[in-house]
Amino acid sequence: MKTPMTANGQAKLRAELESLELSLSEISTAIGEAIKHGDLSENADYHANKDKQGMVLAKIRHIKSNLSSAQVIDVTKLPKSGRVVFGTTVSLLNLSTNERSRYQIVGEDEADIAAEKISITTPVAQALISHENGDTVEIKNRDSEATITYKIENVEYI
Repeated sequence: MKTPMTANGQAKLRAELESLELSLSEISTAIGEAIKHGDLSENADYHANKDKQGMVLAKIRHIKSNLSSAQVIDVTKLPKSGRVVFGTTVSLLNLSTNERSRYQIVGEDEADIAAEKISITTPVAQALISHENGDTVEIKNRDSEATITYKIENVEYI
């Protein structure tokens, strides 16, 4: 099954993969040095580096799996219709509080609320998809069961 990913998300994963593969070489060198010190049963450096190697290998496998199952969507190449779709950045106005917020709708592995990136699988993103600039959207607050009404102020394809 293909999972959506932005072009920026793909580039970041590829860069992280490259960095991890370089660190794997350094870890292997450290393991080789630790082996030279003899008795491996009591060699803390050896065990620490073997653990680190295992974690890095697992992360590499995870990233490779994500990249191989990704359906990369470059939002900058989509027609700018004003409709909210995967990859767009949406500016919202909370009609009750007049608070503004801005989110880019991204794949699950790219989500980072501090960076204003929300996963396509979140209730907010699901409620926004297919709506257009100027629409009002009601989103149920999962904490209080209240409904919050937002106005879509801008949809950007950046």
